[in-house]
Amino acid sequence: MMKKEIRWTLSDGRQAKVTVELVTSKIADADGHKVTVPCCEMMITAEVEGMGIVGLGDPQPAQTTAAKIGRLGIDQGNLDRINAAIAEVEATPEWRAKIAAEEHVAEHDAVYETHRAMMRKVMGYREEEEEK
Repeated sequence: MMKKEIRWTLSDGRQAKVTVELVTSKIADADGHKVTVPCCEMMITAEVEGMGIVGLGDPQPAQTTAAKIGRLGIDQGNLDRINAAIAEVEATPEWRAKIAAEEHVAEHDAVYETHRAMMRKVMGYREEEEEK
């Protein structure tokens, strides 16, 4: 597990923190049994002192600041630090393996859908029949 925290002080004196974390396992409830299952997820959490968590997910473009995560406005300097932490997670072997697996699945799905469309055409199905 990899975890990076980016902290800074807001104009009103409160502390802001964005955590970028690579999660490689989770504990799942399997009919009352706790089971550890592998995963590969990036968790990005924005917190403000006194408010708790104010946003989750990737930084989004904003009108008045360089970006925002939920209700937390982020200036360009801190956005650069957050993006650097995200790049570190994306450079890990676990993340690269996840992306490679997703690309393999997408390629397989494309081949399957091409074959499926060809077979539907050969068998004489039309789009209207598919919607019923």
